[in-house]
Amino acid sequence: MTDSPEIDFDHLNQYVGGDADLTREIFGLFRNQVEMWGRGLSADADDDMWTNVTHSLKGSARAVGAMGLAEACEKAEALTGDDRRPGAREVAVEKLEQRIEHVLNEIIRWEYQDDMRRLRSS
Repeated sequence: MTDSPEIDFDHLNQYVGGDADLTREIFGLFRNQVEMWGRGLSADADDDMWTNVTHSLKGSARAVGAMGLAEACEKAEALTGDDRRPGAREVAVEKLEQRIEHVLNEIIRWEYQDDMRRLRSS
C-alpha cells in the first residue's frame, strides 16, 4: 500500500521492508508517542516544553512516514522566543491535532486492510 495521503508507505517500507508485523509495531510505538507527547501539546507551554513536545512528535511522525505531520511539527517547533506570535500556537495546536487524527485514521485503515489480507490467506 503506497497511495496514502497521510503516510508515505514507500518511506516506511525502506525501514520495515514490507514486513506487516514490524509495521504494526512501528504504528503501535507511534500511538504511544502521540499519547505521551500529545498531553503536553499546549499553546500555554513554556518554550522548553513546547520545543520538546513538537520536536518529539516530529521525530515520531517521520518514523512512520507521516511527512505532512512532521512538517507541521517543524513549523510549530519554531514558535518560541521572539518568533512566538500571538495566537500562532493555538493555530498550530489545532493543526497538529487534526494531522495526528488523520494519521491515526490512516493507521486504522491500514490495520483493517492488513487484517482482511491475513484472514483471506489463512
